[in-house]
Amino acid sequence: MTNNEWLLAMSEMMDEKLVGIKDDIQDMKGDIQNMKGDIQNMKGDIQNMKGDIQNMKGDIQNMKGDIQNMKGDIQNMKCDILNMKGEIITIKGELHLVKLCQENMILPRLNTIESCYTDTYTRYKEYADKMDSTFSDVDLLKRVVAEQSEKIQKLA
Repeated sequence: MTNNEWLLAMSEMMDEKLVGIKDDIQDMKGDIQNMKGDIQNMKGDIQNMKGDIQNMKGDIQNMKGDIQNMKGDIQNMKCDILNMKGEIITIKGELHLVKLCQENMILPRLNTIESCYTDTYTRYKEYADKMDSTFSDVDLLKRVVAEQSEKIQKLA
């Protein structure tokens, strides 16, 4: 092979390689264009994420405020519970005093009243049968006294 043939063969090989390289470069350019589009999309996504993060920061601040309000409410509830515990203790003490008063004063008096009524009832019950005869006796006495009064009036 001559030098020209060699050069021609080398030139053809170089042309084939250059066409392959050109195709690769074109492919790379397309890939770079796609990457640029992806980068733009990513930039938009990042901007959206920044907005979302800002919204989340606002939400977190609102939550912090709500938590502070809840803490205040819980403190108020604790105070109310402590006050109720004190009132319950006071009520228990007063209830104990009422029970003692009932046990030591009211129940003995009720027992005495009951005893009096029971005794009176028993007495009335025992004399209830005798009351009829007593009424008859009184009627008889009235008639006798009336007759005797008439006789004394006539004698006088």
